[in-house]
Amino acid sequence: MLAKVDSKGRLYLPKELRKDLPREVYLVRVEDGILIIPKPEDPLKELEELGKKLPALTLEELKREIIKEAEKLAGE
Repeated sequence: MLAKVDSKGRLYLPKELRKDLPREVYLVRVEDGILIIPKPEDPLKELEELGKKLPALTLEELKREIIKEAEKLAGE
């Protein structure tokens, strides 16, 4: 799906995408572009739940895993 960026840098998302997004999103730079992630209603609670499922990894290993997963999701 193609979206346009105007001269002020505003991104115009097609209506079919906008209706599925909350008012706030996170923009994450990945190797091939930018990933748009909806902001959860309670980000701290979501992080707490996610943290319970994390394997015992160092922060560096965890960062690599997160980037790898984000890039995989961006390619879908």
